[in-house]
Amino acid sequence: MKKLFATYGKTMLLTAVLLLMQLTQAQTNQDKKDDANWIDAITSRVTPYGSLRIGAGFAEEGEIGISNNAPRIGIKLKHALSKNEDDNFNVIGGIELGLNLVSRDETVEFAVDPGAGIAQVGDAVFARLGYAGFSYKDLEFTFGKQNSVYYQLGANQIDKFSAFGGAAIGVWNISDGGVSGTGRANQLLKLTYANSGLKIGVQGQARNISVNSKSLDTYGFGASYAIDGFAIGVGYNKVLDGVEDPLPNQAKDGDEAFVASASYEKNRYSIAASYASLKQHQRLGDDFYDASGVEFYLGYIFSKNKRWKAATGFNYLTPDDDQDLGDFNTAFAIGEVSYTFKKSSKIFAATKIDQSKTTTGNRRNQSVFGIGIKFDF
Repeated sequence: MKKLFATYGKTMLLTAVLLLMQLTQAQTNQDKKDDANWIDAITSRVTPYGSLRIGAGFAEEGEIGISNNAPRIGIKLKHALSKNEDDNFNVIGGIELGLNLVSRDETVEFAVDPGAGIAQVGDAVFARLGYAGFSYKDLEFTFGKQNSVYYQLGANQIDKFSAFGGAAIGVWNISDGGVSGTGRANQLLKLTYANSGLKIGVQGQARNISVNSKSLDTYGFGASYAIDGFAIGVGYNKVLDGVEDPLPNQAKDGDEAFVASASYEKNRYSIAASYASLKQHQRLGDDFYDASGVEFYLGYIFSKNKRWKAATGFNYLTPDDDQDLGDFNTAFAIGEVSYTFKKSSKIFAATKIDQSKTTTGNRRNQSVFGIGIKFDF
């Protein structure tokens, strides 16, 4: 009898062990499936991207430099709050980090957004954008550090050069334009509408950085319309909490900026132009001044495979006559040849023929020639 019970007990134990192993294997498979579903769920909502951009240039007096050209990596998030796609109500967001891939060279500046990286000298990684919000059909509401409607809708049509440019539209007036609200604006509330080529946006900043802080410390609006290769855009931004003698993280009293742009692309040709009217927006040393700026771009794809492109244009910014800045201005021509090897990735050679003047009429900057690469992924 004891032997029978022993045999029965061993059989039951073996059965229990086999059942436990089966359950464990099933749970493992389920965990793997759940992990896969979790990963799929995350990756279906997140879109990573990046752009490696480096340039090497030399100035006319012999200085040589290797410089960042606004490289960045980031992710965009979109998560539907309803299984019914017709509701189209989503949580959206994004994070973009700037990269200092090489030491910044102050003598030979080779970048598409002038002055944008000065605030991050020495940082290997720094925040360019960071925002969250909601979208519903054609509407988006976002808050955080993000591109302004002044730039997105009013000025980005002229932002076509691989290097140089962007000096006469008032976007990056101080560092990255975050304080004034015209560039990558800090602490921004933004509402945009986009449908059938029409885009409209309004924004306000809640920065609370000066004794004159308001409920909204700056406000702005922008609009653009595109049809059959032709596009126009306008942008406006006004500072409400400016101070007379601003610190580096404060805006100037009376800061106001307006920009209008237009572009046209047809077959192998592209052309764009912009005009900006800037009040107490540009800075020279510790002084701010009123100015008007014009930028122009002309590009032509000249190879049969549509990979080779030549472009030229100019930037011109001059203070208003009553600003007592003498002959001071910003004036340079740009020439560029590029080869596109993968979608928007390319190698290029560019030159800036600089004729900018100091207040006494002397040349202010050297001309620069450089080569660079832009690799998007």
